[in-house]
Amino acid sequence: MTIRFGLAGLRHPHLEYLLSEIDARPDDVQIVALAENDPALREQFGRRFAVPTYPDHREMLARERLDAAGVVSVNGARGQVVADCLVAGVDVVADKPLCTTLADLDLVEAAWRRSGRRLSLLLDKRFCGPTLAVRDRLATGDLGDLVLAWASGPHRLRRETRPSWMFRHESYGGILNDLCIHDVDLLLWFTGARSGTVQGLAGNRAHPDLPEFQDHGQVLLRTDAGLLATIEAHWFSPEAAPYHGDYRMVLTGTEGTAELRWAHGELHIATHRHPPEIVPLPAPGSVAADFFDAVLTGRQATMRTSEILTATRVALLAQTTANSGAWQAWDATSA
Repeated sequence: MTIRFGLAGLRHPHLEYLLSEIDARPDDVQIVALAENDPALREQFGRRFAVPTYPDHREMLARERLDAAGVVSVNGARGQVVADCLVAGVDVVADKPLCTTLADLDLVEAAWRRSGRRLSLLLDKRFCGPTLAVRDRLATGDLGDLVLAWASGPHRLRRETRPSWMFRHESYGGILNDLCIHDVDLLLWFTGARSGTVQGLAGNRAHPDLPEFQDHGQVLLRTDAGLLATIEAHWFSPEAAPYHGDYRMVLTGTEGTAELRWAHGELHIATHRHPPEIVPLPAPGSVAADFFDAVLTGRQATMRTSEILTATRVALLAQTTANSGAWQAWDATSA
């Protein structure tokens, strides 16, 4: 089988995560069409792939026979595009965030349940070496029960390279939903938490000419299993640094601690029984590889859609109530 793959939106460099995986497996995946409402991008990628192009994803879905689609549209439009693809009977891998409103999340979830198609999200921290290694150690009980977590997601802004839609709330959606979603997802995945409360804080400290833009924020997360977590993100990663962001997470358990240093490819662990060590890492994977393998083999992807929907709901609750001071309850026990 060769997957007939369509591109629905070409608005973020994360698109290259999909394209690099497709380039590595030409016998498995073939790009057969693309849809983009920006004429310049549509022409540019149309020339690159020599495939039919459409100004509207709905026309592409109606006219092309697709097995799967990659959705990398403007954040604010993504939820509707994802839902349309699912309803059309197409498996979907989308850029994060999945959507920017709770109403769109409900739309996507309803489309997924009705269609029975696969839905994955580009949360590639899931498949990084430090992440895979610490999850294995958590499964063995080395750290005991998780009590506290802290995560930081600094990003380099490079404002001159950013499209204007990223600085408008309606089209971007906010920093907590866009950046903190990575670590929200990981903590729910590590713990298996299905319910809890969340609160968001966000602000604009250095960009007064962009009043709708949030350049820093925090998610405060409590799970009903007892974890307390602080997840922060910002657009102040040093421009002269050799990395886009020095992403880190510190986990405190009843039996030990772990620090994930993604930018450096390291996992540090210390427990009551063993002194500090730098843990050997397994080979990394990727969301795109996991998704394409699932489509080809007919299995469920490692990244389960129910987990994606829960993490997105938690991040959106934090974003939509940012700075309100109110804790928002979330519960996925019936999902």
